[in-house]
Amino acid sequence: MADHPLTERLWALSAAFHGRLARELAALDLTVAELRLVGEVMRAEGGLRQGELAALLSVRPPTVSAALARLEAAGVVIRERDPADPRARLVKVAPDAPLERGLAALDRMERAAATTLSATDRRRLPRVLDRMIAALEDDA
Repeated sequence: MADHPLTERLWALSAAFHGRLARELAALDLTVAELRLVGEVMRAEGGLRQGELAALLSVRPPTVSAALARLEAAGVVIRERDPADPRARLVKVAPDAPLERGLAALDRMERAAATTLSATDRRRLPRVLDRMIAALEDDA
């Protein structure tokens, strides 16, 4: 892919990050997809409907439902009736969710990925990546 050096590096970074995080999370009996799902729920104030989660994660609703059943059994999330629509359920992080080890693994990964960057590069990189994401989302 000599003609696409940026794409090649982004794919390699994604694969390296995902692979290492998957290995760390496996020791916690958690998958990268489950951690990402929990992250989306954590960002949403008041919880998210299962359909909203599926759309955010670009997966089918049954996939989200299966992951939520596992996370609910592990005490990570809860599903409550949506006061705005009694037929719908809101997903929220459980009050005593055991997230510390998963979040610590994510913190270690981010620190490891950034160790070779200068302080200036660490400040600039999120903005550069945000601009790249926005440029690709504009075409969607």
